[in-house]
Amino acid sequence: MADLNLKFVRRNNPFIQNLLISACLFCNPGLYLAVTLLGAGGGRPSSVSMADTSNGVLYGVFFFSAIGAGPILNLFGPRASVAFAVTGYPVYIGAMWYFDAFGHLWYPIFAGAYLGLCAGCLWTTAAWMANTLAEEKEKGTWRAIQWTANVSGAAVGACIALGINWNATSAGVPRSVYITFIVIQASSIIFALLMLPPEKLIRADGTAIAIFKKMSLKDAMLETKAACTDWRVLLLIPTMFAPEVFFPLQASINAYAFNLRTRTLNSLLNNLIQIPVTIGMGLVLDREKLGTRKVRAFIGITIDAVWITGAYIAQTIWLSSWKFDRSVPGPSIDVRDKAYAGAVVIYMLYAAQYGIFQNLVIYVLGGLTNEPRRSAAMSGLFVGGKTPQEPLQDQKLTLFAYQ
Repeated sequence: MADLNLKFVRRNNPFIQNLLISACLFCNPGLYLAVTLLGAGGGRPSSVSMADTSNGVLYGVFFFSAIGAGPILNLFGPRASVAFAVTGYPVYIGAMWYFDAFGHLWYPIFAGAYLGLCAGCLWTTAAWMANTLAEEKEKGTWRAIQWTANVSGAAVGACIALGINWNATSAGVPRSVYITFIVIQASSIIFALLMLPPEKLIRADGTAIAIFKKMSLKDAMLETKAACTDWRVLLLIPTMFAPEVFFPLQASINAYAFNLRTRTLNSLLNNLIQIPVTIGMGLVLDREKLGTRKVRAFIGITIDAVWITGAYIAQTIWLSSWKFDRSVPGPSIDVRDKAYAGAVVIYMLYAAQYGIFQNLVIYVLGGLTNEPRRSAAMSGLFVGGKTPQEPLQDQKLTLFAYQ
């Protein structure tokens, strides 16, 4: 008989496990986003080429590691997967510090490859937890919590950098920013080690999670193959490639058009705007009064489509008014300039759609199966699908070409 007197704060509460993975997202990709959105190379415009190269390596490896992360998760479980995953982010931030200090390219390239391996495991596990551990009525909210933690980490990192860089006269990022970020990221392994295997988790009503049996490598690969050939997954391929499309353009505009302290402020605003809109979308997707899960998904898709279309139109008009040429230095727009007021509104509207779209795709993907092993494989495919567009930054494209 189910135990209905379970405490909320307990390690084997699936919701607490979601908070643990959310804490890892806060400390790791959150601070990674903060450094990236400062401008290429952590705030030094001359580092654009280095950042493009390391990010190209990162996302190239990320593509394959994310697809392989499903079998890894099925083999070793969430604790081992996340404990490995969180080691990549402090290594990467350390590489940015190293490049700022010495200007050598080998370490950022190595760190990009290593982070690519780690990030695939982290994001696949997070998506799997949101779709597998949550009840049907909570899936949108759980993913919103994860994404809010991610962008909150980026916002905190941006606040730290903003305080240091507001009156900075040099382009480089101070050593204190790198040290602070690395310490926070390294400490997140504690959250990973507190995770439990799914068979030990008990919901608030006393029921257990679906059976999660260990698999052989062969079985795990067959599960991934089955997910790849599912016609519903094939129909979602375009959406799997789309979530990160905004990011190269946003980071490139930030690095090219604004000065250091304004880039730092933009990084903060970029993440703050995502918190309310992501939570709002999660609540819409989980509001049963709006209809069936399918109806709610279509409502979310409609909201997202209107938002994205409007944001791209506004961004295109703004870019056409400036006629940017990346072969010459940018205008270094400052927060006190008149040109900044309109630019920041468009920047925030454009940024807000990032979290909305990501979470909506995860929600739709979660509706395809509740079977833990298949969900792990599908999550890996989604995370892998996000990666190919990031290396486009290394091409000598105009900002309009990104649009």
